[in-house]
Amino acid sequence: MEGELQELRDLVTQLRVENERLRQEQPSVSSLVSNTTHGNDAAAARPILPGAGAASADRFVFVPRDRKCPKFSGTSGIGIDEWVEEAQACIRARCLSTADQAFFLFDHLEGEAREEIRHRPDADRSNPTLIVEALRELYGCSLSYVALQEAFFSRRQREGETLLEFSLALMGLQEKVKQQSSSAMPNAEILLRDQFVEFVLDPALRRELKQLVRRQPLCTFLDVRGEAIRWEREGTPGGTRPRSQSLPVAYGFQCGVQGEPQAESSSSRLEFAELREMLKLQQEQIGQLTQGLASLCQRLQSFQLLLSH
Repeated sequence: MEGELQELRDLVTQLRVENERLRQEQPSVSSLVSNTTHGNDAAAARPILPGAGAASADRFVFVPRDRKCPKFSGTSGIGIDEWVEEAQACIRARCLSTADQAFFLFDHLEGEAREEIRHRPDADRSNPTLIVEALRELYGCSLSYVALQEAFFSRRQREGETLLEFSLALMGLQEKVKQQSSSAMPNAEILLRDQFVEFVLDPALRRELKQLVRRQPLCTFLDVRGEAIRWEREGTPGGTRPRSQSLPVAYGFQCGVQGEPQAESSSSRLEFAELREMLKLQQEQIGQLTQGLASLCQRLQSFQLLLSH
């Protein structure tokens, strides 16, 4: 009996200790529950952004600066075609209205070009297309369509002129012809390619390019020019090998000693074929020039008839 009472007393003591410990832990548990509840409410009220769990990276926004447009005076500095191209690029970047475009063009004129547009009628000054047409008429190319065609078809690579410079000169001349008459060259790409092939200065390169065009009739001007520039670089002293040594030494010596008449006859045949192709191309070019002259004569006759009436 006395032992049972002692066990009960020990049990009561343990329960009191346990109860006291639970009372001490209750505030920390309640605060933790409260913080968790508030955090869940805040998370529910806040919209979930994509990638919120990942570390947010800095985001930079680049605002393009206004493109500067040069001023055109007509007497010095930038040419009319280059200025029109720059002005149109600036207008596209600014998304201007028609009236603002005309004001922008006038604002970037100076000297006699500005005075010319100033004295134009109001309808011309407020129309950007008419402003550009008036400036092109005054400061554009003064050569006629026939003269420009003749300059294009007679352009040859000059001494000391690189293939790139020659090609750019041809492209510039063809562009001027197109500006005079957009429908004058229906096969402009082929004409440009053939003109480049026909009038390169190096005869060996000319022969190589003609063979390339015969093998690949659909090759473009850029393809032919790239092959020509690559050929030129390989033929320079700093290149991989000179073109004059494309054959083995022993074979070249044998041809030079034993087969000299054959070499001369083959070179003569190549030159004759080259001359025949050149004459054929010249005939085609003369035909195109004749057609252009005929169309010009018809226009002059119709214009004279209108004047007579």
